[in-house]
Amino acid sequence: MSLTVSQLLELPCLRRARVLAGHKSLDRIVTSISVLEYSTPTETQKKLYESIEFWGSELVITGFCNIADDVDAQCANIRSMAAAGEVGMILYYVGLILPSVDPRLIRLADELDFVFICMPENEPTLRYSEVIRECMDAIIRDELNNPAFALDLLEQIAKIPKSQQTVKTILRITSDRLRATALITDSDYNILSEASWPRNQAMRQEELQQVLSGHSRSETFWEIRGERPLWVYQAEIQPGGSRPMHLLVISESGKFDSVLWKQAVEGVRLGMSVWGRQHDQADLSELVRAIIQDEPIKMRRLGDLYHIDVEALSDVWILKNLTDADLSRWIGPIRELSSHFARIEICEPYENDILIFPVGNRTLRDMNGWAAALAGFCAKHEIPIKITRCPLLQNTANVKYAYEINHTYLADAIRIFPLRPFFTISEIEFAKECREIAGAGKANVRWYTSLLDPFLDGRDGPEILRTLETYLLDENSSIVDTASRLFVHKNTVKYRLQKAGDILGFRIGDVPQSKNLIYALSLQRILHTSETG
Repeated sequence: MSLTVSQLLELPCLRRARVLAGHKSLDRIVTSISVLEYSTPTETQKKLYESIEFWGSELVITGFCNIADDVDAQCANIRSMAAAGEVGMILYYVGLILPSVDPRLIRLADELDFVFICMPENEPTLRYSEVIRECMDAIIRDELNNPAFALDLLEQIAKIPKSQQTVKTILRITSDRLRATALITDSDYNILSEASWPRNQAMRQEELQQVLSGHSRSETFWEIRGERPLWVYQAEIQPGGSRPMHLLVISESGKFDSVLWKQAVEGVRLGMSVWGRQHDQADLSELVRAIIQDEPIKMRRLGDLYHIDVEALSDVWILKNLTDADLSRWIGPIRELSSHFARIEICEPYENDILIFPVGNRTLRDMNGWAAALAGFCAKHEIPIKITRCPLLQNTANVKYAYEINHTYLADAIRIFPLRPFFTISEIEFAKECREIAGAGKANVRWYTSLLDPFLDGRDGPEILRTLETYLLDENSSIVDTASRLFVHKNTVKYRLQKAGDILGFRIGDVPQSKNLIYALSLQRILHTSETG
């Protein structure tokens, strides 16, 4: 966790303070406290202000000492701070320096969702240092005790202006948290972005080469001893399927806790995946990753960021990549095609597969038409995927289950149902059951396949067996389609099914009598394909 404004307000130094405006932002994370005393905005003032880096996580302390009688200037300062992404303001010395808080300040802060806190009025004994020391002590202790940096960064950067949702901001937050210099480089170690610690000591390319001298890209940590000891951490990151890059963090104050470093790497990778593109190109792959990995906190925060109701995602369509081909260029066309059949909330890559999350109600006819259109599109363009439709999953935990069993048992489903252009999750689960039967040993398999023994001998036994396979596994118990597939008359199919029923003692296709027969035929296909493959 990280400390929010509301949690800091519980500290003794702020216990008597009043929140005048910005109540909707009391849950924003605070990582530092700053003192800013500005006068009436001028061009020089504007340049000075713009030269200071703000990172969307500070509370600003001020007394408006130089503009106590200028409400317009006070409003201008609040607008500037809010635009820069600051969390809010703590106002001191009301009744002493500032005669009173003008209602216009409160209205403006509420409009901007800018937290506006007023310290007790008419108290000359108040000191800025008390709030700075106590708040920073609480923030640092929280960081040490709760190193959930990845999720903190996600929540923190999501609440600052879009203009600051950049890789530079991600590095700045990382640098401030680790109290170390953080850099992103390309695969050849050319600096792409940097946040120095302290801020006025930027690292040059030649200095980085000295740090890297004698060390390989496979190393994750090394120490440099000298006049200025350094501890260097390195991780390769590949956000959102982009080219590999390196995260380098250089500390002058000692080693990091291993959990904190792991969290920092994940936080940078996550932030770059989400905000590394242009802002009109939303990258939802991190939300998909959070769903598949069943990370509810990250899922909820990303859902809020993209205005997606994660709880409403009850269906997923899995387009499984059957090769190592790069499918990224097909995501746009597949999303466009799918939008003709359903409202598509998410269509994103995951582990080189493509996942589609539709929302809203659809008929079976709609879903079959959509699946057939997707299968036809992929066949036409020779896209090596297999479609699995997973409806009514009820919650995102079941999405993870569906993806995992599809990944594990799709190959068996293809062996059992080789003619299906697409699957449902029920058919994948059936393949899972068959594989578990096969894995339980020969005796267990034999218990099922012995049903087929009467058809292994005799003049028309093989034809009956082939008809049973086609009818039950390939053609959804359709006599007409089975006859077409086998190039025989439909009466021939009826005769063979009736004869099989007479031998087995039940009508072929009846449930549950035919259940074990379907298992037997499926096991035969799995085992035969495995042996010949």
